[in-house]
Amino acid sequence: MTGGKNMNLSNHCLTRCKQRGIKQSNIELILSFGSKIRKPGGVFEYYISNKDRQEAIQFFKRCIQSLDKLNGKAVIVNEDSEQIITAYHKTE
Repeated sequence: MTGGKNMNLSNHCLTRCKQRGIKQSNIELILSFGSKIRKPGGVFEYYISNKDRQEAIQFFKRCIQSLDKLNGKAVIVNEDSEQIITAYHKTE
């Protein structure tokens, strides 16, 4: 898997995405989880292979399991110092 990229979409890309029903969030997933191949001209192609798809599914399943376990948990953060001060079980 590759790291997610924060890239600008060209006008050509925006037009093709609209024509092909590809959402920007889909592009983010391809960049984050896809395989990367160098193409002529110094550009790269990212694509989702069957292996990439399975790895992404497993990643998101683990995320969902974690979210289930984190229900009712909280943290206190000092954003000025970028420090997490504590973590606890939140009661409402």
